[in-house]
Amino acid sequence: MADDIDMAEPAEATSVESFHESLEATLGENEPMCLAMIRIRVDADGDGDASSVPNDDAVAAVQTRLSTQLRGYDLMARVDGRTFILVVKTLADVRVLDSRMFELYNRLAEPYDLDGSEVPVPVALGAAVRLPAEPAGELIARAGKALAAAEAAGGKAPVLI
Repeated sequence: MADDIDMAEPAEATSVESFHESLEATLGENEPMCLAMIRIRVDADGDGDASSVPNDDAVAAVQTRLSTQLRGYDLMARVDGRTFILVVKTLADVRVLDSRMFELYNRLAEPYDLDGSEVPVPVALGAAVRLPAEPAGELIARAGKALAAAEAAGGKAPVLI
């Protein structure tokens, strides 16, 4: 996979469709990888557990922290106001993926310094390992299902499929 996937800045996000097209165009036939989706959670039940609407500072802080967790061959894109896609290349071992995703989730779950205060910015993380010769659309769909499952569980831990 080439490095020409749209890497959006915090103020400008690409669409999932655009990301899918870029990934599909550059995907090697059997290139091992994991695709993770990370979404800043919103407070659905009023318990104060998640920010009601993530502001630009919170989105930028999550993107900055996420970018510090990338290895040289990983790719990241912001695909809407509060969702990021991370392509973890050369990672096909589920045990290693499980460990890496828990480490990433735990790092993202640490409080953020926003306006001089330590503020939690809750996230949900879902990830899928690419199956042999799996098209990009199917991998993105499976990662989306994992993210939905993580959100349904309250974003308490990453969900891997």
